[in-house]
Amino acid sequence: MQLPQIRMQSTFAQIGLNIRKPVQEIEQPQAELNIRQEPAVLSIQQARVELHLDASQARSNIGLMTPMQFSDSNAAYGKSQWLEAVGEMSQEGDVLMRIETRSNAVAELAVDKGVLLKNGYVPPAASFDEGVEVRIESKPAVIHVERRGMRMDPVTKPPLLKYTPGKVEPYMRQWPSLKIEAIGLYVDRTM
Repeated sequence: MQLPQIRMQSTFAQIGLNIRKPVQEIEQPQAELNIRQEPAVLSIQQARVELHLDASQARSNIGLMTPMQFSDSNAAYGKSQWLEAVGEMSQEGDVLMRIETRSNAVAELAVDKGVLLKNGYVPPAASFDEGVEVRIESKPAVIHVERRGMRMDPVTKPPLLKYTPGKVEPYMRQWPSLKIEAIGLYVDRTM
């Protein structure tokens, strides 16, 4: 006698997953350093060389005088001529005073006065190589250097972040199933 059997055949459910991974992008922009070398300032001041020429003595030596020198020279010449004239008058007075010596004093004085020729003012001999004073004053150059150095203006930039989140999508790869069969099912209906 065959016993009835129940056969069950089942398949398990299978779940599939579509996984999209997250993406994180990090980008670091390059920083800007901005270095500038400031040019130095150089200033040079050259003072003028001073050349002094004093030719007043040389001019005086050849008879070319300044008005002050000319007036001083004329005053000195006038004083000497005046003193000489006073001396001559004093001598003439002495000669005239001794008239008793039986000399012809008046005639002698007349001859002396007529023969003496007075020349005017004679300047000193010319000297071309003396009397010019040359003086040079040189002044050093003034150099001023101003160092201005370096300027740095850095610009930092934050990192750029880009994040795409991941996603998981489940799906059914296989649905569950259950088959139930009855085998050997002979039922005696006669009973």
